[in-house]
Amino acid sequence: MLPLKTLLLLSLVFVTPVFAQQKTNNIPKDALKGDFNGDGKPEYVWVVRPKIADSGEDCVGKCTIKIVSSNPQITPLVIPNAIGGTITNLGDLNDNGTDEIGILPEWFTSCWSPYYVYTLANKHWQAVVPSFSTHCNQWEADVKPIEKVPEKKGYVVIRYSAFEKEEIVTKTKIVAIKYHQF
Repeated sequence: MLPLKTLLLLSLVFVTPVFAQQKTNNIPKDALKGDFNGDGKPEYVWVVRPKIADSGEDCVGKCTIKIVSSNPQITPLVIPNAIGGTITNLGDLNDNGTDEIGILPEWFTSCWSPYYVYTLANKHWQAVVPSFSTHCNQWEADVKPIEKVPEKKGYVVIRYSAFEKEEIVTKTKIVAIKYHQF
């Protein structure tokens, strides 16, 4: 029989790669990479969709999506009234050392959708700016929804959709961002 110390070393050599491989294999191919908790190491986040009813017009249970992370210490973010969504790494908008995420939820119908921007602070997702309205026209024109204002620290420019004079237009406004420390 092998000594306990030898058995422990062998288990580290053979078992650790299996667990590491399983963790990597559980990350979906469309997961978004970033440093969301500011530790200098990348994490991945992705959308978990609700189950859709056979009719294709409702959810089985609540119509909510979850944004989950490869890091189990990061609390999932729940977005109501959504059946899917696109997540974007927006970089560090508020200079807190973490990458922020933008979320464009999907619904059964309509081109109108709110756009959400979150940062991770104390292992919980927090809004950086209030959600704002967007329309398919804005996304089809590849209009960037939010970015830093270089000459005005602590502010971002938001590009949002509005209905004016029987037409959907993209408007801009500059807003202060919330700073969250982690």
